Amino acid sequence: MNRLLRGGLSLTFWIVVNFGIAWAQQATGPRIVLEERHFDAKQVKEGQIVAHTFKVLNTGDQTLEIKKVNPG
Repeated sequence: MNRLLRGGLSLTFWIVVNFGIAWAQQATGPRIVLEERHFDAKQVKEGQIVAHTFKVLNTGDQTLEIKKVNPG
């Protein structure tokens, strides 16, 4: 019985500590979410202009700043 009680207390302690750590590490700041990460324009003739809009959503709690974009 004593062994069972110690095991239960150890398990409870482990759950409480890990839950506290996970909760304390909640991400803050900007968080970018993209509906799509890639766009394939297929074949483009020389001189043809291709336009595409990426929808960007900030699900974070601070302003999201996009400072650099690298076209492929």
